[in-house]
Amino acid sequence: MKRAHIKELAVSAAENGGMSDADLKWIFRRFSRQELKIFIRLLSQGIKDKNVTVFFAGQIGGNEKKRVEGMFPGKNIEFKRDDAGLTAGLRFEYGDYVLDYSVSGAVTRILNGIKEAL
Repeated sequence: MKRAHIKELAVSAAENGGMSDADLKWIFRRFSRQELKIFIRLLSQGIKDKNVTVFFAGQIGGNEKKRVEGMFPGKNIEFKRDDAGLTAGLRFEYGDYVLDYSVSGAVTRILNGIKEAL
């Protein structure tokens, strides 16, 4: 099966939230070992791309949640409180990306800049 078809199946499964047992049996009967590896990798990426995790310290209000939802339309957004890891601000994890808008992240970036300048 061509990679484009495998990708189409993986994206569809990620968007629909899973596959039926009959669909899985069909895939296992028809895909080679290499095609299964590609499918699993693409499915994993599709699931990661569908979800956004927002870490925050302290409290986050309804207006802030609405702004975040507006930034990532059509994505599943999970808000997690992380007082130990963040001083203040937000950190977004989306697919393979991490957007760190926290005070602790800014301090780390400043310290790394100073170390590189020395």
